[in-house]
Amino acid sequence: MPTTAASTPTLTSKYPQSPPPAQSTLSIFDSAGTTSTSLFDSIQYDAATIKAEFKTYQKILPHPDNLLQEKYSFTYLRNKIEDSGIETPRFLKYKFEGGIKPHTVLCCLLLGEYEAELQKQRERKKNKKRKKQKCDKHLWGIFPFLVKVISFGYLHNQLNNPVDYIRDQFFRVAHVIPTNVVPSDVLRKKIKDKGLPVPNYFLDPDDPRQLPPHIALLVMLQDGEKESRMLDSFLNRLVFFAFALISLLLRIVLEVIGGAGAIWGGAEVMKLRNADNAELWRWLSIGVGVFCFARFVTLNVPYKEDEGDILGPAGPWSLRLSLRLRAVCDHPFHYFVRALPPSALKGKKLTSRKLKI
Repeated sequence: MPTTAASTPTLTSKYPQSPPPAQSTLSIFDSAGTTSTSLFDSIQYDAATIKAEFKTYQKILPHPDNLLQEKYSFTYLRNKIEDSGIETPRFLKYKFEGGIKPHTVLCCLLLGEYEAELQKQRERKKNKKRKKQKCDKHLWGIFPFLVKVISFGYLHNQLNNPVDYIRDQFFRVAHVIPTNVVPSDVLRKKIKDKGLPVPNYFLDPDDPRQLPPHIALLVMLQDGEKESRMLDSFLNRLVFFAFALISLLLRIVLEVIGGAGAIWGGAEVMKLRNADNAELWRWLSIGVGVFCFARFVTLNVPYKEDEGDILGPAGPWSLRLSLRLRAVCDHPFHYFVRALPPSALKGKKLTSRKLKI
């Protein structure tokens, strides 16, 4: 067999720059945890090549949060790199130049991480070690546990780091990603046909929730070079945690306690409440407060459909500061918890099969 489960997956391009080799291979795990090998008649372009290519233009790119918030176009980034006298990366080249679509390169990069995680999972099972669930690190390690206990398992710790968000969305669909190079519309259809949510960076460009795949790719590459550590710094987390907590408490005061208090105070202003019927109006106020609380829960509790929408296509850091503050202020509960559970790797037994293209 040409490749092994521990090798880095290789995606290929249909647009060769030089005569292609007779045969090249791609190895990934399918939905049953098996190793799938597809044959291609084109040039190899693997994760190692992508990362090595990234180092040539890394220094001229905007900071990760700037990339996410401004969502620079394909043409802008291409021109910026060309003006610097640096060779254009293949995912920013056109078809006639031997370019590869950004979503294809992103799949190649993330499939490498997916396969590495599957390999670790298999080794843990082989060594009979306890499986550790990967989740976003929080200021207090007990927070994810408390969320699950209080919500009876319905809610889970939110992912606020863009890289964790991008990786989590991909891991949900990695087992159905085709092993051959396909257009983005075909990729979306394959994911939808399996009843899975389409990652934001694979959505149609006209969809307002879409995160451009070339931006997602660059953010992932920058994270590999530790450029996005500021987004996950203790100070940033502490500031936004405090802001979201205060916003949540204010909404409870205004929308729940305020509703009950309005009935109590309004009855006194209208001279409907006196010493004789105060107990009745107290219970009426409590009843209204219960309805206000039910409304508050309905409007603020996260749903699976909120993913990639309420707090931006890749979490709050994909929004400019003013929009980020507004989003957190409008939906503070979403900053802490989400309805979707952490992505689980699909893999059980390890066999091999070969698919001819």
